[in-house]
Amino acid sequence: MQYKELPVQHNAKGELRKVGFELEYANVGIEESVKIIQALYGGKEEIDHRFSRKVTGTSVGDFSVEIDLRLLNEKTYKEPLDKLNINLKDISIGDGTLEDEVETAMESVINKVIPYEITTPPVPYTEIEVFEKLRQSLYEHNAKGTEAFITNAFATHINPEVPDTDADTILRYINAFLLLYPWLLKEGETDMARRMTAFINPFPAEYAELVLQPSYHPDMEMLIEDYHRLNPDRNRPLDMYPFFAAVRKEQVNSYTDLGKVKARETFHYRLPNSWVSKPNWTLAKEWNNWVVLEELANDPDRLEQMSKEYLALKDDTLIGFDSKWIKQTEQWLS
Repeated sequence: MQYKELPVQHNAKGELRKVGFELEYANVGIEESVKIIQALYGGKEEIDHRFSRKVTGTSVGDFSVEIDLRLLNEKTYKEPLDKLNINLKDISIGDGTLEDEVETAMESVINKVIPYEITTPPVPYTEIEVFEKLRQSLYEHNAKGTEAFITNAFATHINPEVPDTDADTILRYINAFLLLYPWLLKEGETDMARRMTAFINPFPAEYAELVLQPSYHPDMEMLIEDYHRLNPDRNRPLDMYPFFAAVRKEQVNSYTDLGKVKARETFHYRLPNSWVSKPNWTLAKEWNNWVVLEELANDPDRLEQMSKEYLALKDDTLIGFDSKWIKQTEQWLS
């Protein structure tokens, strides 16, 4: 499958826009994941701790590999013990420590439902096919994805660099996502486990009705404030907080209900499944769905007309809105 071209290929500095991926999976541990990356791209392993490692200096940049859980990755399980001045590292058991034993036991239970995660370096969007061999190697090493077990709410995150940082541009992308969300769920065959968990909560209807109004023209401060007032949640299928933190750090830091936010001038698109255990799956499939959103975001006339139709259908529909809107969306896209 071919990777579609972006409608806006360069950022505001005139550079090719970059894209990174985050792949979630089970059944392939951190050490094996590091070896897979090194076999494909070279690089040197750097160990933060047993649940968080980096592979630096590869042919495409720096990767990170970790278990996607603060309890282990940031060792938050030790906080109550620290208050009691109990250091598990100081308690020897055989050739290791009690900390080793506790973490091994926790990992054996947690990795049934919590994924490992590889975060790729950002590369120019014209070069993202280089990550297909990573996806293929994970499949060949028997990695398990979203469909492998009923509780596997695993994802593929796409982090495309924003084309510009002005409020009008960002609002167009948010609106394009809101308009395409039902279609993206259908087209991406979003797994039921992922729909039912809190990881990709849909945006509240109140927020969509606000920002899709033709009269809504916020500056960046107002755009962020409205987003947070109606969406104080990182678990959205399009998480804008990393971008907002990059352009309005103090404003985002004033929100005390978000936890740690890694600032970066990218969209954080969290909707796609992780189908690493499917032999015919490709990152291009998920990327091309994202590009459909980009195309809509950069067609202001079509975006405005679809917004009006969306709001009108919402007002006229009591049940079955999504199926009706998907049909209208497909007509627009065809």
